[in-house]
Amino acid sequence: MWVRPAPALCAANVLRLAFALCLTLAFFSPIAEPTSAQENHSNRIFGTMTGRFHCDGEWRDFQMGLRPVAGPLGIADDDEPSVTGGITFYFHRSVTSLDGATYLLTGTRDVKTGRFHLEPKEWSGPHPASLAMYGMEGTFDAETRKATGKMLSDRCDALEFAGPDGKLPPLPAKPGPVISAADAKRPEMQVRPSNVTNYLDVAAYNPDFEFVETRTFDPPGTVHDGEPIDEMVERLKSEKWVCGGSQHITWDAGAAKGTAPDRVGVTERYVVECVGDCKGVLYRPWIGANVTHFGLSYPLPMMQIKSIWFGGTSFSWRFSRTSKTQPPPEIYVHRWTPLFGFGPLDPVPAEITRRQAAAPPCRSPRTKN
Repeated sequence: MWVRPAPALCAANVLRLAFALCLTLAFFSPIAEPTSAQENHSNRIFGTMTGRFHCDGEWRDFQMGLRPVAGPLGIADDDEPSVTGGITFYFHRSVTSLDGATYLLTGTRDVKTGRFHLEPKEWSGPHPASLAMYGMEGTFDAETRKATGKMLSDRCDALEFAGPDGKLPPLPAKPGPVISAADAKRPEMQVRPSNVTNYLDVAAYNPDFEFVETRTFDPPGTVHDGEPIDEMVERLKSEKWVCGGSQHITWDAGAAKGTAPDRVGVTERYVVECVGDCKGVLYRPWIGANVTHFGLSYPLPMMQIKSIWFGGTSFSWRFSRTSKTQPPPEIYVHRWTPLFGFGPLDPVPAEITRRQAAAPPCRSPRTKN
């Protein structure tokens, strides 16, 4: 049984999470207590509350901040029954990527009883279209700083708040995919990039890489914005790469082996897209160069190749299949070139957008938008 490593956050998503958290904490930060409010502590609800809710069959961790609605003079009254705020909840994009989404709330509270009622208002920032906003109601005990409540939707059946220590009891672990100990050590099964330059040395007699999509190992509740190739294209574009073209794999007469010519200039990335029955598909770039395999850190298999020769290097892709099903899958290798790293000659954002829009699609004709 393979024990899945803890998800490793990619740098882009760490920044996005930090921004979402700062939005929630900065906009809904606690308000300084006037002397009269310090006696009943009723304004403690305006601190940050953490918890998790169970909606659409999945648990989501969240952080919520509330504040009183300001009066006509723009002054907030801690005893004001109307409140506004926001909730940021978290979800997996893949086995290696965690993301957050934030929506705003408005509602009321009863200062004496601690009861509150919150309705969703609007999203704050980008979010996957499949996610939904939910209201919430419950009770906050200012003395014990504990909250209880429920989500206002028949698509939700549980809501838990963390206690004053900010901790929640762990959830039961769900079984993950089964993989042998030997396969778990392969570069394409790692959740981080691996330098495979020596691995590819023919004298090492290492096996070819197996075609694996990251979503095969998705944690429960993973949210996707589209097919793996859609997510791949959008992610590489956001990281300032531009498509340089695609190579179509040609199978031999028995469809057991396939090849395609390719080329690397200085440093480029190559994405393998497989459409059809892709089980048992193996691949290898036949090249002497510095090569990194990104494993499960991207939606589709991707390798970065850096030429060791001035002027670039021509090489070939070699594919094989352990399956004999017919017809064989359609396989494309898409080449991506960086639009950064040139110092003062780096293109401005508008030029990057223009070049990416004018470039080839870097996807199979069968998966074009």
